[in-house]
Amino acid sequence: MKKLETIDAETLLSQPMRQVPFLVDDLLAPGLYILAGAPKVGKSWLALWLCTRIASGKPVWKFTTQRSTVLYLCLEDNRQRIQNRLSEMVGGEPDDLSSLHFSTEAQTLTAPDKKVDTGLLKQLYEFATGHPDTRLIIIDTLQKVRTAADVSYGCDYSDLSLLKNFADQHHLTVLVIHHLRKMKDDDPLNRISGTTGIAGAADGTLVLIRSKRSENGAVLHCTGRDIQTRELTLEFNQGDCVWELRSDSAVDDPAPSEEVLEHLLVWLGESGSFSGTAEELSTVLRQRCGVIYPGNVLTRKIRSCVDELKQYGFICRFHRTHDRRLIELERVGCVGDDGIFAGNESIDATVAERDSKAASA
Repeated sequence: MKKLETIDAETLLSQPMRQVPFLVDDLLAPGLYILAGAPKVGKSWLALWLCTRIASGKPVWKFTTQRSTVLYLCLEDNRQRIQNRLSEMVGGEPDDLSSLHFSTEAQTLTAPDKKVDTGLLKQLYEFATGHPDTRLIIIDTLQKVRTAADVSYGCDYSDLSLLKNFADQHHLTVLVIHHLRKMKDDDPLNRISGTTGIAGAADGTLVLIRSKRSENGAVLHCTGRDIQTRELTLEFNQGDCVWELRSDSAVDDPAPSEEVLEHLLVWLGESGSFSGTAEELSTVLRQRCGVIYPGNVLTRKIRSCVDELKQYGFICRFHRTHDRRLIELERVGCVGDDGIFAGNESIDATVAERDSKAASA
């Protein structure tokens, strides 16, 4: 039996937080996502547009993307329909879309108790292996790759977990298109067809709801483990066959701004370094910058800024002595006129060298 692997809280807290490698900034991270909407509401148009933007490295609305290979399983369409839609969307002079691949047929999910996987997951694995830069796979629709007739929480969760595990193992995004139930509900998640096992297994959900069939407007409700809950108001451009962004609730009604990095840089620009407890740093910031951050809040905020601090030429360490938890901030280079650290390419080597000397001492 395999031994249970654990990590203690002290060790976990001492490690810097790493930023999520978003495929689409603030919208799609590695993992399993559900795009749900009523039939013929425009889900497939939105999915196809996402594919073209990511395959060409262009922004999705105002959100930047990571250019990569994309696989779109259009299991309810044929090649002629895909060709027609793509032509209407990209026009006469399209960008290079050679990294966007389509398939109109695929196997179904194989039950996890099978010794040999001959189903969908094997097909996805073979494609991802043959195209190592694959970061997005879209399955349109979920029902086309399922075999279980039983509609239960266990079956829903089990099927979606197979896709989530695949996404996690290969560090890519799987976006599954699904339908909404007819019954209305104030909570968009409750409108997803099936049991709560579908949304429960996913890392995030995008629910597209149009108020009236005669209108071109809709709201994309976005929620997930790695993304901020937001509502994107969209309008379908009939001429270009594209959903256009009209408003973003996260901007129109923003959360409190993060100012701790700005205050830290102002003070570190004078002092150059710091070594002490979070409470001691909190006192310094209160006296020098007039801001108040409780020690535990300050620690959490600094952990979330470790990578950004590095861009400005400061390394951050967390460690514990026999009686204190310490935060160390140290300048490791010079900052240019633009305010950004000059020499990011060598900072990791500098940090590694200092850590090695500290360990040998």
